[in-house]
This record gives sequence, structure tokens and C-alpha cells, in this order.
Amino acid sequence: MLLGGINIRFSPLTSVFSIVSCFGELFTYYLEKKDGRYYAAVQLIGTSSEASKYKCQYKLLAANCIEEISETFLVRRYSEEFETVFNSKKCFNLDEETIKMFVVVYKLNLTVTLSKV
Repeated sequence: MLLGGINIRFSPLTSVFSIVSCFGELFTYYLEKKDGRYYAAVQLIGTSSEASKYKCQYKLLAANCIEEISETFLVRRYSEEFETVFNSKKCFNLDEETIKMFVVVYKLNLTVTLSKV
């Protein structure tokens, strides 16, 4: 995950929750495996009008460093439940079979980058 200069590779077998400071703001990040799919979203601890100023790019890179999947979504507001965000599909969401192509040394090769819109 790349948020404020931090790069983390996630285990694909667990859920991950992080709080990160970037752009002078606090963000939450959540990755969850549920019903054979992986979901992830970033929220700004702030209002929806503040959250709409940021976007989040998710980039999966295969072991061969050629194949990749990249998706970009707006950052969500903190008052939204992650479950609601995941159900809306307006977030990172891929099936387990696709995710397996991006596991390198038992870690999900996923980079998350925050930027201003």
C-alpha cells in the first residue's frame, strides 16, 4: 500500500485495517475477503465534501511485473460503513481467482495510492 510514502504488500488470507496520515488528513483503509471476493476502500475522516477531493488508485502487479490491474475510485466519507461501500461496488472488488494471479511470495502485490482530484 502506498499512502504517504508507505509501501506494504498484504497477505491475501487476512483482512487489513489501517489508519494513515496523508495530505495533512487522516484516512482509513480496509481490505476484506468476503464470499470469495476481495473488497477494499479508503475513507477520509471528514465530511463527504472533503472526501470528494481525493481519489484512490489500486494497482495489482503480477510476479512477471508485466500483467497488472489498476482501478481508481473516489475516497469515501468516514460516516459510510465499509459494508455499505462494498455492497455498492463503488470500490476495489475482485474475485479470488483473479486475485491469485497477483500473489507474490504469499503476499498480495497491491499498491494503494492516494491523490487529490
